[in-house]
Amino acid sequence: MRKPVIGVTGPVASGKTTVARAIAGRRGALIDCDELAHGALEDPSVRRRLAAAFGPGILMPSGRVSRKRLRRAAFADGRSLELLNRIVSPRVRAIIEAAVAREMRRAGYIVLDAVLLFRYKFKFEIDFAVAARAPAGKRLERIMKRDGVSRAEARRIMERQRALERDWKRADAVIDTGAPLADVRREARRLREVILATGCGARR
Repeated sequence: MRKPVIGVTGPVASGKTTVARAIAGRRGALIDCDELAHGALEDPSVRRRLAAAFGPGILMPSGRVSRKRLRRAAFADGRSLELLNRIVSPRVRAIIEAAVAREMRRAGYIVLDAVLLFRYKFKFEIDFAVAARAPAGKRLERIMKRDGVSRAEARRIMERQRALERDWKRADAVIDTGAPLADVRREARRLREVILATGCGARR
């Protein structure tokens, strides 16, 4: 039996993971697509293509990809980020589709936590998409605290995702994570119940 698939997306430091966890709750299966993307870096063919594109300096002595070095290289400019996505996305998409297929057999519903939700072009359908949104100043502070970077570097990280803004506007609903955490979680849970109660069909 096919289960509802809810996608949660949004820019870096928007609070989308907080929203995704609240929507998943105890009954849903939460699939962290961004974390699965890190697993794709273990694929030898992906590693070879990344090293060819960004230089051998992104590899550690063990031959594995240094996520920190890759992030620095990929966020150098918009084109580098697009190149990274083109190399990694096909493998990531396959990993996510396999995870969704497994959860379809046991979970009540599935929640995808994915920055690139609208870019993967999954074989399965997404029934409802939610975008997390937070004031730019709050996102800036979150990035600085999380990554230990300067304000200027945090601004650059935010700017490099600007090309994805049109994607996030395609979401069916928006949750403002600039509100108190308890309110954010409450709104996410309320929205979940509305989505599941309406039995919405595939949005794409």
